Amino acid sequence: MRAWGKIHFKSLFISKSASKASVPLIGSILLLLILFILTGAAFASFLNSSGSYMNFQPYVVSIDIESCEGGLYNSVEENLIVLDHKGGNSLPLKTTSIRINGYGNSYHGVVGTEGSGRVEGYTIVYYDDLSSEGKNSDVYLKNNEKTIKDGYWDVGEKIILCGQDSAEGNLYSSVKVSVGGGNNTSDNYGFKAGSEIRVSVIDTMGRHLLAGRTAVVECVKD
Repeated sequence: MRAWGKIHFKSLFISKSASKASVPLIGSILLLLILFILTGAAFASFLNSSGSYMNFQPYVVSIDIESCEGGLYNSVEENLIVLDHKGGNSLPLKTTSIRINGYGNSYHGVVGTEGSGRVEGYTIVYYDDLSSEGKNSDVYLKNNEKTIKDGYWDVGEKIILCGQDSAEGNLYSSVKVSVGGGNNTSDNYGFKAGSEIRVSVIDTMGRHLLAGRTAVVECVKD
């Protein structure tokens, strides 16, 4: 009887010790769960309030090419593309870019140096944005002054693109031109009369194609 009593007492002692040891562990787990829940709720609130990419809604617009005229042997100032905003959202100029593809030309190299001259072939013209920054103020700003003054391209307004839009001299140009895969150009451009070009309007913030249109270049001279 004495031996049994000792064994029973020892077993009870171990059980009580294990229970006491588990209390801090359970408390720690509960604290971690509460912290995890609070962190998740705070993160979800931040995403909703900041307008995160997950909640990004792409712009919906209708853009048409009203006119397209020029020619390889016309001056670059005579190469004009007029885009008309027919409906949908207003587009912020700083985050709206334009890409033009077709058969065209530009000037290669530095005027007066060996190997320089006019080059033609498959041409890509890329407008980094539609603001007046990095452009020829005497041309782009003059053609689009009313449209760009508030920083948005609104419904009913037109954007006029000109072959002379690039900034002149050694200034930074937000208009980039490559011909035949070569980027060493003056960033001025013209497109072949009678050929088809494609104009793409792109939302650079959301990386969405907003509009894609094609047109045949009309010659402004015989």
